[in-house]
Amino acid sequence: MLSLVRPVVSAALILAFAGCSDGAGPKGTIAARERWEAQNLSSYSYVATHQCFCPFPKGPGPMRVEVTQGHVSRVTVVATGEEAPVDLWYTIDELFNQILSGAGAPPTVVFDPVRGYPTHVERCCLADDSGSIYTAASLTPTT
Repeated sequence: MLSLVRPVVSAALILAFAGCSDGAGPKGTIAARERWEAQNLSSYSYVATHQCFCPFPKGPGPMRVEVTQGHVSRVTVVATGEEAPVDLWYTIDELFNQILSGAGAPPTVVFDPVRGYPTHVERCCLADDSGSIYTAASLTPTT
């Protein structure tokens, strides 16, 4: 019986990790980052969501993330305008760093076709049965 369990478990793990791979691939991620960096944007805002399948969810819904000179400077709930802690949200450069960090299973990533920033980052993890989905949309440069 034990000899049958190992192959089944191994196959299940391979299939699970295959579903959590970087859909864009390393070259796609590097090319997207180069496109993003070529714009030289250090101040911008975008609308973010973060669904976390873990004990520490982030935020009550869509959030407006404001980045000033490369740092998250303000975060507000889109629906109410209420301010939220800035340390729970990312700059676009930090999102790229997260994607390329190599920590955990590689994420599935979708990039904005024009600006190159990640619009959907989905990371799963079998070790503790958690995962997260981070989205970024409506990026607008600011002065």
